[in-house]
Amino acid sequence: MRVIRVPTLQVQEAYSFYRTYILEYSRNKAEIYEQYGFSLQGSGGSKDWEVFAAILVNDRARRGDGADLENYEVKSATMGSSFEYQYHRNRGLNKLTDDRDVDQIFVARSKTYTNVEVWLVERTKMIPTFDRWLPELLQNYETSDRQRFRRSVTYGFVRNQGARLLEITGGELSYFLEVT
Repeated sequence: MRVIRVPTLQVQEAYSFYRTYILEYSRNKAEIYEQYGFSLQGSGGSKDWEVFAAILVNDRARRGDGADLENYEVKSATMGSSFEYQYHRNRGLNKLTDDRDVDQIFVARSKTYTNVEVWLVERTKMIPTFDRWLPELLQNYETSDRQRFRRSVTYGFVRNQGARLLEITGGELSYFLEVT
């Protein structure tokens, strides 16, 4: 049996933030987006998911570059898609090191934001991935014209290695991990 360290979750506070600032906001925009031929996909910012995650795990934004939160890196993507990590030339090595040193929160969501899964993958499960990326990152920047290094973690990896913290189905809270 796998044991995972899970923080005390602030489920209702996070869900309230989601309802007000993510779900309702996207619903209010949906009609206008449709009228002008835009999809809602991509209209919710990554910062919204970082705040949502911070509320859920009772953490705070990290100052400066590096991991998003003091104790977590937060990634979001549509359900079934991979989660992208992007490292810029000037801070890429430091960012990779920071990402390696914290647990990872993955938010998988539907295109309409009505279905959401939140997964926690402990840093120990991610270290082999980050260690594999390190020489690739260093080699990538040997060419002076390269500004970014991108890699991704699959949804399947997250589901296999992570603990599901929370799930929202049809805009309603349908599951959360009870921490004892």
